[in-house]
Amino acid sequence: MILRGTFVLLIVGIALLFTGNQPLTSRTGALNPDSLWCAWEYEATLPFRASRLDSIFSRLRDRRKFSGCVLIAENGRILHSGAYGYANLRTKDTLSLHTSFQLASVSKVFTATAVMLLYQDGKLDFDDEVRQHLPDFPYEGMTIRHLLNHRSGMGRYMATAAKYWKKWREPMYNTDVVYQYKRFKPPIFFRPNRGFNYCNTNYVFLASLVEQISGMSFADFCHKRIFEPLGMKNSLIYSRKTQPPIPHEAIGYKAGWRGFYKAPNDYIDGVVGDKGMYSSVYDLYLFDRALYEHRLLSAETQREAFRPGSPRRYNNYGFGWRLKNGIPYHTGWWRGFRSCYIHDFQTRRTIIILSNRDIPGRNLNFWKIYQEVSDYSW
Repeated sequence: MILRGTFVLLIVGIALLFTGNQPLTSRTGALNPDSLWCAWEYEATLPFRASRLDSIFSRLRDRRKFSGCVLIAENGRILHSGAYGYANLRTKDTLSLHTSFQLASVSKVFTATAVMLLYQDGKLDFDDEVRQHLPDFPYEGMTIRHLLNHRSGMGRYMATAAKYWKKWREPMYNTDVVYQYKRFKPPIFFRPNRGFNYCNTNYVFLASLVEQISGMSFADFCHKRIFEPLGMKNSLIYSRKTQPPIPHEAIGYKAGWRGFYKAPNDYIDGVVGDKGMYSSVYDLYLFDRALYEHRLLSAETQREAFRPGSPRRYNNYGFGWRLKNGIPYHTGWWRGFRSCYIHDFQTRRTIIILSNRDIPGRNLNFWKIYQEVSDYSW
């Protein structure tokens, strides 16, 4: 009951944050006094709303139910941001808006963005067969669009790796995944474009495709084409492949019988595209603004990203984005990290939440509530 009550307060706080957004003029172009009053009221109550949200997240932190960073924006303006907890429990280094978290599946947003940049460069078409660009790809009839929309029919590369990768103490990389699929050609679940199956394998091959076409590593391509132009100073693709420690890194923690412990590395941590990107809430905010301002992707290309790939599905998927009621978002989980990024381009509202604490039995309710918050707020 206490946990549920906390989440109710959270919903009320964010709902208050998103009230009062009305046009200042009528359809005739004249100033609307009612809207002017609402705008004044909206501005006047912002400090209260921000304080209310801060108290809610602070309470969650104090009860050891949340550790992470939050940023909420509207029309490109930050309405609330905060850091709650420690980046490192041993050293007691505190989190900040510039702390880098493993984004887990939110990384797919950037993998798809990299593919779309190559499309704008004229280097590929979404309906090209994957084999046209990746000669070692073992399946015929699968297009880049099928991979982006999770309609390829491929199975989990993690299952294939568990069967064939014998060096569990060593990380495997995208090249190893490509080799395994070329050699063993795991069976597919259905013919391409005959169904939907959310599968990390699609985005691993998309990252490899970016490397093949660009002639650069996936990490270098994302740095040169996305992170550096947007000033995302605390963002990088990390694959454990002869790379230095991540600056301003949050350590991911899992809950155990004696408290929280550092989540161990996994041999598939070296595989990127489906995961592997580190970023901060502030860097994601910079990326979010660039989407609204079309500084990376044209309006036409972005419409492709937000177009449902499986029209008959209620919860859909575009290019790197989950879609719910037309609202693009993505969530992620990996090795002590949780992430949530909601980008409502229709109302220009954004919610970014990055956490470095994995709490079994509570995470499901936590992220479910945040999805309910996004639905309620719009």
